[in-house]
Amino acid sequence: MEEASYDELEPENYQRITEAIGDANPVLDIGCGEGKLANFLAMTLGKEVRGIDISSSKLVKACQAAEAQRVSHLVQFIEVDASRLDFLVDGSFGAVVSVYTLHELDDAHKALKELRRVLGTKGKLVVVDFIKGGKAEMLWGERYYTPEEIESMLREAGFSRANIEHLRDDVVFVSSVKI
Repeated sequence: MEEASYDELEPENYQRITEAIGDANPVLDIGCGEGKLANFLAMTLGKEVRGIDISSSKLVKACQAAEAQRVSHLVQFIEVDASRLDFLVDGSFGAVVSVYTLHELDDAHKALKELRRVLGTKGKLVVVDFIKGGKAEMLWGERYYTPEEIESMLREAGFSRANIEHLRDDVVFVSSVKI
């Protein structure tokens, strides 16, 4: 399996994310990279989005894309680690989204607790990620989690029972709510 084949899931991912977050606003995009999802949510739904990532070079591209798509008034990109969101006010987001990022976090437990903190009452969390034992693990050899481990981490962080769907044999779509 080639890396590019995961890009084929992007339209389905974005549609599912749009449905899962509904009218929640603003949105925090964790590991936003070059801002594709953040800019999509701003452009198609008029969402206010903050995208965070640890890569300054990707964030430069995200800002350029926002300018080109004329949504820079709705999006803001910040270089920061997801486990260090102390500059954000408690309960300030209606939804948090994370696409192919959970496995990249140095301390996923701490980051999930921070994400819960910045979510408002009944705030929505959506995670799309590769899972342990799948093709992505063979490709990249990174640390991935089983669906059960993801659900356990979310529960420990204070989220409701996670709804987990397989998009492919090694990609899951997880939605949960702050309790």
